[in-house]
Amino acid sequence: MRKSSIFISAMLTMAVPAIASAQDATPAAPATPAAPDVAETALQSRAGLIFGLFTQAVRSDQISDRDKDALVGCMYEYPLKTISEETGKVLVQNPELDANKPQNVYAVAAAVCGIRPNAAAAAQTPAAPATPER
Repeated sequence: MRKSSIFISAMLTMAVPAIASAQDATPAAPATPAAPDVAETALQSRAGLIFGLFTQAVRSDQISDRDKDALVGCMYEYPLKTISEETGKVLVQNPELDANKPQNVYAVAAAVCGIRPNAAAAAQTPAAPATPER
């Protein structure tokens, strides 16, 4: 019995301060998430646009199966955030491309994913001779 009472008193000695300090602490107010900045909002908006454009392209009959596979593979391999960031970099480096036009965003995002929009047309067009003919 003596050993039990010593053990219980030792446990209470350790537990009472912990319980008291837990009761004294006021619950912290939940932290409100910071509002996203303008760049983050633009990045998310462009990512959503790219997803929608790629989805439309995959459903289109005008896009080759090879290009459709490349689009799906790109979205599978890379997060939309990465595709959107790289697309944004290209659009900033080329101010002649209007970033507000979805066709420009699609063309750049597809190029970022390795799709060349005029590759099929270029393959069908005969190459110009290396030296001009006389």
